[in-house]
Amino acid sequence: MDKKIIVGGTFDHLHLGHEKLLRTALNEGETTIGLVSDRMLEEWKPEVENSYEERKKELERFLSPFRSWSIVKINNPYEKAVEGDFDVLVVSYETRERGEKINEMRKEKGKKPLQLIEVDPVLAEDLLPISSTRIREGDIDEHGKRLKPVRVFLGSENPIKKESVREALSEYFDLEMVCEEAEGVEKQPFNEDIIRGAKKRAKVPEGFDYGVGVESGIVQTENQVFSLEYVVIKDRFRFTSTGHGPGFPIPESWTSELKSGITLGKKMKAIFEDRSEKIGAVDLLTDGQVEREDCIKSACFMAMIPRLKSELYR
Repeated sequence: MDKKIIVGGTFDHLHLGHEKLLRTALNEGETTIGLVSDRMLEEWKPEVENSYEERKKELERFLSPFRSWSIVKINNPYEKAVEGDFDVLVVSYETRERGEKINEMRKEKGKKPLQLIEVDPVLAEDLLPISSTRIREGDIDEHGKRLKPVRVFLGSENPIKKESVREALSEYFDLEMVCEEAEGVEKQPFNEDIIRGAKKRAKVPEGFDYGVGVESGIVQTENQVFSLEYVVIKDRFRFTSTGHGPGFPIPESWTSELKSGITLGKKMKAIFEDRSEKIGAVDLLTDGQVEREDCIKSACFMAMIPRLKSELYR
């Protein structure tokens, strides 16, 4: 016996994410597509300009090669799925919570809960999910092509961090970057405090796509002490990724001084004097073979891995 599937949405500016959602539903069985009415949109999403009939025609064009589907008008996000005779509800990462609420309501009515199938988002060129909202705002088109520079916030005014992050992220997309020093971060963090500091720096203000935090600190292992650069990247959809660059060993005899409030920068200045004003600790300790920019850029590239291979990490 074929399964009965339900999937719903606004389906405004039908895009690749919608198509993936619909294909998943159609591959499961006989599919009912709940299309949000104009009346419901007036209260729910008044920014949507396309009418019910316009959105329905777009859906029908896409669905025409497929079999066993029907479109129904919905005035309530729950009623059809709660009351109907269905087996499966196909949801997106945005509507998963609503799907769970639907199952709670079905249980209250003595109905069998629906199998929830969650469909991963389709990412645009900027490595953020394609959505109708972003299309309406003019950030991307229906195919995920980025139409304006990506807005990046960096939680530091350090020129080395700024240039390193800009160079690394420019490998992936055109960007505009705004820098602002973060408050309440440790001057010389150790261990877990390094990531905490990077996360605090990586805020995503309104109107930005990404927030980036770069934090260097001291990591103690059982046998060695290292200096590491951590990078945390957050996006407007609340996905966070983290990476770190290559670490270099710190003399254990320095540890007590660094814990007492002396920063690694001040320690290097005391040893190397004027030379430390222009270059970083790793530059000095490797006789110029490795620069701090290299470590920060490597950390950025590592932090981008879960975004580039999102199917493995999300």
